[in-house]
Amino acid sequence: MKTVNCIVALALSMAVLVARADPLQDATSALQRKDYAAALKLLEPLARDGQPQAQLRLGTLYYHGHGVRESNELALQWYEKAARQGLADAQFLLGNMYAYGQAPVAADQDPTRLAAQWYFEAASQGHAEAQYSLGILFLTGSGVTQSDTEARKWIDRAAAAGHADAKRFQAGR
Repeated sequence: MKTVNCIVALALSMAVLVARADPLQDATSALQRKDYAAALKLLEPLARDGQPQAQLRLGTLYYHGHGVRESNELALQWYEKAARQGLADAQFLLGNMYAYGQAPVAADQDPTRLAAQWYFEAASQGHAEAQYSLGILFLTGSGVTQSDTEARKWIDRAAAAGHADAKRFQAGR
């Protein structure tokens, strides 16, 4: 009898686990359906609780104005929260906001230097877009000391990861 009770209890536990929804996955599905209101409802509590993927996705909703009023300020805040937790995609997007003048900086700060710092964080984790972007900054000396060697290193890494522009750059050398 004990064995039967254990089996029933195990089966019920498994059913509860299977029935339990994954809010982040549900939010991702809502985003794919372009149901931004549902995605927002699911993402906000996760992001506030510190979930970096939710913070990234919420930042992107604000960046593009999907389901919310477009706000670079809120996008920047959510991207930075996720980036500080080590999420490479958020680090790259944060770098882009600095590189393209979409993030406010103090008068004594160089936005391309901030972009380079965030690109470096993402590039060091193997993020091909960040590797290419960092390589271009080294090539032009924007935010970093100009270095053809460093530029080649990062662009070659991006190309090895399959980045199309990096491959074209290599072919043109």
